[in-house]
Amino acid sequence: MWGVMNVQFKGNPEASFKGMAAGLEKNRAAISKLAQSSDARQLMDLLSQKGSVQEAAKAAAGGDVSQLMAMMNQLMSTREGAELVERIGDQAKKAGLE
Repeated sequence: MWGVMNVQFKGNPEASFKGMAAGLEKNRAAISKLAQSSDARQLMDLLSQKGSVQEAAKAAAGGDVSQLMAMMNQLMSTREGAELVERIGDQAKKAGLE
């Protein structure tokens, strides 16, 4: 699931997010724990600096992932953001989410 975020968003990002959403449904408890981690909070802080996370998430839920993709691309272009996403991906693997 989080491995999708580790990808450089090449190819079909909409399909990637839909696949990620399917993974979310299957692993709610592990995801809830991961979402409460300090790395996840830091990710949200960084994304919030890039724009309105809530608006981007709402648009993505409605099928338009362009705002969320732009925010993630900006985040992943920074060393701090890329390292943070990688750590979250590692935590997800340990929790059996990959």
